[in-house]
Amino acid sequence: MSPLGPILIVDDEASIRQSLAGVLADEGYSCALAKDGADALSQLRSLHPSLVLLDIWMPGMDGIETLRRIKESHPETPVIMMSGHATISTAIKATRVGASDFIEKPLEIDLVVNAIRRTLEAREAVRTAVAGDASVSTGVQPPEDVSVLQSVVFERQASRGALMPQRTLARSAVMVGQGLHSGKKSGLIFEPRGPDTGIHFVGVSDTRAVPAHLDYVGSTGYATTIHLGSTQVATIEHVMSALNAYGISNLLIKCNGEVPVLDGSSVEFCSLFEEVGFENQAGDWHRIAVKEPVRVDAGKASIRLEPCDSFEIDYTLEYPAPVGRQRFVFRLDDPSAYRKEIAPARTFGFVKDIGLLQRQGLALGGRFDNFVLFGEEGPINDALRFPDEPVRHKILDAIGDLYLLGRRLQAKVIAHMTGHSHNIAVLKKIRELLDRA
Repeated sequence: MSPLGPILIVDDEASIRQSLAGVLADEGYSCALAKDGADALSQLRSLHPSLVLLDIWMPGMDGIETLRRIKESHPETPVIMMSGHATISTAIKATRVGASDFIEKPLEIDLVVNAIRRTLEAREAVRTAVAGDASVSTGVQPPEDVSVLQSVVFERQASRGALMPQRTLARSAVMVGQGLHSGKKSGLIFEPRGPDTGIHFVGVSDTRAVPAHLDYVGSTGYATTIHLGSTQVATIEHVMSALNAYGISNLLIKCNGEVPVLDGSSVEFCSLFEEVGFENQAGDWHRIAVKEPVRVDAGKASIRLEPCDSFEIDYTLEYPAPVGRQRFVFRLDDPSAYRKEIAPARTFGFVKDIGLLQRQGLALGGRFDNFVLFGEEGPINDALRFPDEPVRHKILDAIGDLYLLGRRLQAKVIAHMTGHSHNIAVLKKIRELLDRA
């Protein structure tokens, strides 16, 4: 028997909308389709659906925010959340905001139909109870907004180098994948933000955003992690590298705990940014001019920053064969050069280290298509994209880590066998100079 109103299916993938509508029609349900959150809210006013099937990972207004707004304007309308890239905490949060149920993609039709039947039966029970007792409450909590963004980057721009335009993305975008170290499904929603806000990360089910800034770096073991309170985001260096290369200063990135590794490089971020486009914004934003040498030494590793008219990295790594000694020099002054020379370089590792990493709870999402694995004779899972791909990837990481003061450095970086911890250590020394300026 068809419900009084249609089931509103909200998903940014047309194939999923159409498939669900076809299956539910066979079960006797009428359906309406919405391509995103804004479309769903617009239709909600006229359709009065009996139930909403709502995807979490959508561009523009993500599913959690859409859920909040539905519950604010139509608290009696039940909502079932759908996602293939969500954690248990996200499901719990969705339920707290007001979702009736949560089903995981890829969708199993029997589970979907059973969830719809349960939800509609529960709604009818509530309607009957309310008709008999006007004091019954829906129990819906008021919607929560993402916390006020902390503009730490723009509070005081000491050591002003060359002026750059502030920039954000022209529109929202979504990207999905898997975390390299957690092995969990992950995804990103990029949302443009106004001038003087900076780059922030927030969980898709959280309301507290953490600035992509040195002050919030929590750990640097095999990846760079930032946190604020209960909000934590790991492996941010690849996306930060691409943001630095394209000069993006203001952005909100929604993420479930770890940035997806994608193919192990930053080239897919570059493709997405170029597809979405950019919007230059008003307001001062200066590079950080390094005016005196700054150095960090740690055994065989060292990193030194010297005054320069641009941002240049001269990196040398030395490993036993088959990697050997590699050196590459890159000047970051053109996004197209970054995309061609640096962005395709992938994370790499060694067969002898994989077991140890996984016993430490790391590299759990490592697959043969998202990093380069070296054996005794060379890469065993794929051909190298560059003969010196490892050193180029080290430069990719450094470009990301060294963006965690929210402004591009104006300095020459000379690095030898360094990693995330060294990049952050030298950034702290730069911060000390800025505080004294």
